[in-house]
Amino acid sequence: MLSRTSVSVFGAALLAGATLSAVPALADDPAASQTRQPPVWDITVGGGVAVRPNYEGSDHYRVAPLPLVTIRYDDMLALGPEGLSAYWHQGNVRVGAALTFDPGRNDSNTNGLFSNGDDRLKGLGDIDTSLGVKLFGAYQLGRISLDASVTKYTGDQNDGVVLTAGAGLPFKLADHLILTPHVGTTWANDNYMQTYFGVTPVQAAHSRFAAYTAGSGFKDVSAGVGALYRFNEHWFVTGDVSVKRLLGDAADSPVTYDATSARAFTAVGYRF
Repeated sequence: MLSRTSVSVFGAALLAGATLSAVPALADDPAASQTRQPPVWDITVGGGVAVRPNYEGSDHYRVAPLPLVTIRYDDMLALGPEGLSAYWHQGNVRVGAALTFDPGRNDSNTNGLFSNGDDRLKGLGDIDTSLGVKLFGAYQLGRISLDASVTKYTGDQNDGVVLTAGAGLPFKLADHLILTPHVGTTWANDNYMQTYFGVTPVQAAHSRFAAYTAGSGFKDVSAGVGALYRFNEHWFVTGDVSVKRLLGDAADSPVTYDATSARAFTAVGYRF
């Protein structure tokens, strides 16, 4: 189990709900990446700000600082917002494995910079951070980038399984500007769904919510657009705006106040 301190330092991007896993890709020119060899060490640092819901299903939003740190070694190992990963690629195919985490959820608003909760959840109890083991793959189909992953979490409260799939289509609008529309979807098993969207009889007795059982199924769909502007070889500004729609038992859950939510971030970075 990971501590809350480690989440604040290492996982602020996930708590912000931003798709910072796309930042390393956004920081590259898709055409140029096909022809040049990356350096042995590829390091990007920066920071920005994100707007996201207090928790998944909330209709209240917060603004949070957003650290941006990504370290890649020899285009095989990477440390970034989603954890530590190792991967292999040949031509248009990339596959790998990663150690990642789920940030959990508080049943109160702690007023911390990276708080991930809401006072209306009081009585449900906190969901602790949990370590996850992820397998992922990506395929470049012409200009379309396809990706998919499966993650198994190992926490005491969350030992669920989550599958994701997505696609992006970058457009180079100018020498220094790239826009990337993207879509995605998430499927989760009954353990994960019950942890985040279910209400047990015990929780119902201590909270404002009625008992509710959430089963496995497609959890959400999302769509958005990312942007990258490179000032020069090192400095860039990036951002993303997306909309997510909860589906099925996640949308119908009593803890879901709004099944549709928006997320946005912007960050300035320096690539060594």
